[in-house]
Amino acid sequence: MRHRQGRSDTLIVGVKYCGGCKAGYDRVAAVDSLKTRLSGVVEFVAPVDAAASLILVVTGCRTACAEIDSADGRPLTYITSAEDAERWAADILRIHS
Repeated sequence: MRHRQGRSDTLIVGVKYCGGCKAGYDRVAAVDSLKTRLSGVVEFVAPVDAAASLILVVTGCRTACAEIDSADGRPLTYITSAEDAERWAADILRIHS
């Protein structure tokens, strides 16, 4: 995993949102909740940030049609519901605690 210099314990995650054409939940609120829950563990950045070790693709529905052109070979994790966001947060906390 790549980390920012001086913050070796912080996971850097790029966030890519879909266009929200069929959003079944509040994607921004879900990411805001992740930011709060994972403060000090994860730093959320733009998906084009080279420091990001993975890209979190936040889509409003299970179609997950967001175009990902900035991954540059980094792993992609899809969030298609508020429940997905909660599961991802729990996984990150389990791994990084």
